[in-house]
Amino acid sequence: MLNKILLISSLTKHEAHGVSLGFESLIDGFKLTNANIKIIDTKGFLDSGNIGSFTLGRAIASFRAVILAWAAIPSRETVYITISLSQFGFIRDMLIILAARLMRKRIILHLKGGGYDIFYYQQLVLFKYLISFTLSLSTHIIVLGNLLCRQFDFITDIVDKIKIVPNGLTKDLHITTSSKILPRKNQPIRILYLSNLIPSKGYLTLLKACIKLLNHSDIKFVCDYCGAFSKTIVDGNHTDAKKLEREFIDLIKTNNLTNRVFYHGTVTGKVKEKMLSEAHIFILPTNYQWEGQPLSIIEALAYSTPVISTPHRSIPEQILEGENGFLIPPNDPDVLFKTIIKLVDDPVIYKKMSIAARVHFESNFKREVHLKKLIQIICNG
Repeated sequence: MLNKILLISSLTKHEAHGVSLGFESLIDGFKLTNANIKIIDTKGFLDSGNIGSFTLGRAIASFRAVILAWAAIPSRETVYITISLSQFGFIRDMLIILAARLMRKRIILHLKGGGYDIFYYQQLVLFKYLISFTLSLSTHIIVLGNLLCRQFDFITDIVDKIKIVPNGLTKDLHITTSSKILPRKNQPIRILYLSNLIPSKGYLTLLKACIKLLNHSDIKFVCDYCGAFSKTIVDGNHTDAKKLEREFIDLIKTNNLTNRVFYHGTVTGKVKEKMLSEAHIFILPTNYQWEGQPLSIIEALAYSTPVISTPHRSIPEQILEGENGFLIPPNDPDVLFKTIIKLVDDPVIYKKMSIAARVHFESNFKREVHLKKLIQIICNG
């Protein structure tokens, strides 16, 4: 008898980010099994704006997802949902989870980020009760790493329900790169930032470090920024994304970085592969509240690229300090500047880190390994 599974999450046709890329990778993985899957997209074309905030388009998309889920649940054995970290998103999830429990279905919840405990403790007493009760109805809750397990400690007897499945490389990349070496002295170091440009992800910290590299070192460098400017309710920034982009471009110009720092917007396919294959250092100085286990770091490791990031959420399970990269404090361009110089000044250490990056990827974050674990839990627990 076929496993009849309802998969509920967002698709990349609206916005490419870790959750949607991972969801489409999971869908492709299921196509290689004999499972009978039905897909519900929680996003809609009107769903845009401040990430995590309420908008009319988001409300319409969520209402549509709930109605479609209610109609589909009776004919399914298992319901899989990537759960939200916003109040409105939780209400959508709750309405689906309650219906699935009433119909005695297996319920697999997947948190593709971090900070759920922070979200929980920010709520009023009644809402806290609803969250705790609703999540306790699940069969399993999947998290991305060991460092993210404790965020559900507010739920009684939750330990046995927690399952760990690290993220895996998504479907749109083809890796051809072996280990890397630093360029010759007359060639620039290529630095890559590949993520949404959200203030708390540290893109300005990297820009300030680039200013220091220009003014206080003789290192030739090029820094490529790839991603969409976004704002979130957790950043406390009321500036719209377009204004953030204009301010960023102005900072590049006023600090004489127009020949060093380049903004490419969102990149995919061959362009993304080229950026990753050419990069010598990947930098993500994030302190983003909803960060979990960044896919962009996994992509960098897959391309044998040493990484400089922060000891935030599950990142220390991706970046082993001094082995495949460095972990530095967030919001500290001085330390980032010094760490870049430290890495660039030692070709032997750099080569070892490049090799270790690929080895760590192969051992922990390959797409096939990720999908095998995830599909096994969804189908059989």
